[in-house]
Amino acid sequence: MHIAICDDNIADRKQLERLLGRESDKRKSDTGVFYTDSYGDCEVLGKNPMPYDLFFIDLTENAPDGLSFALQLRRFGVTVPIVLCSSKIDYKAAYEALPECPYDFMFLEKAIRTEELSKTLDQTIELLEKRVPMIELRSDTETFYVQEDDIVYALTQGQYVHVFLKDGRSILLLTDMLNFYSTVDMYSHMVLLTDRVLFNIVYMDSYTPFKVILKDGTSLKSTPFSTKYIKLALKMYQEEEHPTM
Repeated sequence: MHIAICDDNIADRKQLERLLGRESDKRKSDTGVFYTDSYGDCEVLGKNPMPYDLFFIDLTENAPDGLSFALQLRRFGVTVPIVLCSSKIDYKAAYEALPECPYDFMFLEKAIRTEELSKTLDQTIELLEKRVPMIELRSDTETFYVQEDDIVYALTQGQYVHVFLKDGRSILLLTDMLNFYSTVDMYSHMVLLTDRVLFNIVYMDSYTPFKVILKDGTSLKSTPFSTKYIKLALKMYQEEEHPTM
């Protein structure tokens, strides 16, 4: 497990490093070694947070504070557990005061006790075992992290693949369709119709040998050769939705 500590109190940061080191020693023959990186502010970590499996955050001296930074990470695409460690700021109270926050966090009170840290790590390991892997989409200027069913369909446009997402966003990737498909073909919902068109079976309304109609009315070119792959993906999706008891 790769862990990031982001805490602007150096004494607290070093103490958590020691506690995590002890937990790592205890668990190395069971759940594996913990690799920990520490940050005194969020500037560097905020630029590349995706390699981490767990975050411990407490920022109180400058903006953004710990909760604000945690929200930034969620909006960036971080889905792994984030633990807000309360010292000067009561993060749990601040979180509960947010209007309809769609994101989940975990909370610890400082000074962090070994027993509470151990429980948090147990919960994290359980959550990570259920984690849905993220797909990286890198445009000319930005990098996006999405889940399988965030992608509705994709089309070749010149030197680019134009990826359309369920939230209405679209992203241009400098690649060709076959290369793009090679990065998502492990996901059973993805169907390659031609060397220029890919779609997500979740969003299909109907199909013929020559086209697929999506639920929003979008029409995508297909071929008779692709019909067997559409049927296979549809069968697998239906089995997911209605597993045999």
